[in-house]
Amino acid sequence: MQMTTESKASVTNDDVKPLSGPEMLERATEGFNLFQDGRFRESLTLFQSLAAMDPTEAYFQTALGACHLALEDLDLAESYFNRAIELDPSDLTPFVNRGEVHLRLGKVHEAARDFNHAVGLDPEGQDPLSARARMLAAAALESAEESPASESGSDGAA
Repeated sequence: MQMTTESKASVTNDDVKPLSGPEMLERATEGFNLFQDGRFRESLTLFQSLAAMDPTEAYFQTALGACHLALEDLDLAESYFNRAIELDPSDLTPFVNRGEVHLRLGKVHEAARDFNHAVGLDPEGQDPLSARARMLAAAALESAEESPASESGSDGAA
């Protein structure tokens, strides 16, 4: 593992010392790797400390939302994705993730709107996530057509 002595000095809530840009990037990478390994609670804790140090960084808000989504805390996930979108409306990632939250909550039309917005942010299809958004948008629209619009949409279309 590539960890320097400096980076081992973890940031605690009662002693938050500012990290340099490279240190924050290293911690964010560590959080991403924890997430990829399925260690969602550890990733969440790390991104909470990073977000406390820089609450205006959209990536940290998106990462917090992703952790909560993985932990099935859908309302919290949605709130973090909303914040990430406020901070950086040009990033398609929180739109795709918020769309997934909407799908799990049975809000098919909202999900389709988020997926279509994400696709619109990447019309050339350069980001692999936009391909996922295209697929999910089609699935959400198909699901919406199968259920009457007056229903709440809680037919488990996840």
